[in-house]
Amino acid sequence: MPDDEIQRYADQHTSPESTLLAKLNRETHVQLLHARMLSGHAQGRLLSMISHMVRPRRVLELGTFTGYAALCLAEGLAPGGELHTIEFNPS
Repeated sequence: MPDDEIQRYADQHTSPESTLLAKLNRETHVQLLHARMLSGHAQGRLLSMISHMVRPRRVLELGTFTGYAALCLAEGLAPGGELHTIEFNPS
């Protein structure tokens, strides 16, 4: 199966990007030089799905960039759960 067919299939069977995530995605691509570091829609939905399955009480994210993945992970937190993020950016 060619890559474009796989991508089309994934797009058709993945829940849509929320308004907040779409805005963050767009702003990241408009404002930042290394926007390709953004987790993105497909990876974000996978992280959200895993978080919903595990229902973690605590999440530690190392390497936050603009927070897209962090927001996706937060979607599945247990009630009262906490998300901590760490980003080291020397500039």
